[in-house]
Amino acid sequence: MLILFWLLLGVSIGSFINVVADRLPASRSIATPLSHCGACGRRLTALDLIPVISYLALRGRCRTCGASIGPRVFWVELLTGALFACVAAQIAPADVAGWLRMILISLYLIVFITVTVTDIEHQLILDVVIYPAIAVAVMGVVITEVSALPAHLLGGAIGAGLIALIIWLVPGGMGWGDAKLAGFIGLVVGLNGLPFALFVAFVSGGIVGGVLLATRRKQRGQTIALGPFLAVGGAFIMLIGSETAVRAFEALSRMLHGG
Repeated sequence: MLILFWLLLGVSIGSFINVVADRLPASRSIATPLSHCGACGRRLTALDLIPVISYLALRGRCRTCGASIGPRVFWVELLTGALFACVAAQIAPADVAGWLRMILISLYLIVFITVTVTDIEHQLILDVVIYPAIAVAVMGVVITEVSALPAHLLGGAIGAGLIALIIWLVPGGMGWGDAKLAGFIGLVVGLNGLPFALFVAFVSGGIVGGVLLATRRKQRGQTIALGPFLAVGGAFIMLIGSETAVRAFEALSRMLHGG
């Protein structure tokens, strides 16, 4: 029942993430006006706003004018629900500490998904999202494991500093939003998890970049948003845990070296 509840909570939050991703980059309020069709202006009813189901029932179109609703709405709701369900299944909280951990991880996933959408669509990692997220990450460590705070603060500093160094050495390749996001990831996964999060980010980014170049969807010299790949790396390590990541990379290293 908990997994189902967290899944339903996730798809509902995914709907809110879509509102945030639509409005904040344009400096619009996320509270007003109420949800409406961007084409005809009709205010959406409760039947239009059921996460995932409404999109499928309406075949991705406005009930009134038939204007297309972007598929991002569906996929963000579905992805958020699926990730929330995975978190609930993995943690299965039995005490207050477990509940706090599940809630914090879910909050961090909201940040990662929001950043991914805004960076892909607008090349923006919004300060109004990332600064509160950094504050929550620090408070989360203080509440759940204060003794680990120095390692998490150091992870945040190194994550942000590494991207800042790359920005300085290769101007135009990355943005300061990427540095802030890397700092947030370091705070979340700690010093031990940061190298693996960055490894996953750069490897996945390199693979996707290579595919885009091979299919000529990107040309040499064109930049690719790094935020989504940093988010993938951070979320991956956060979900599996840094200790599991260490064991996985050790196994991979032995396999590559023939033993």
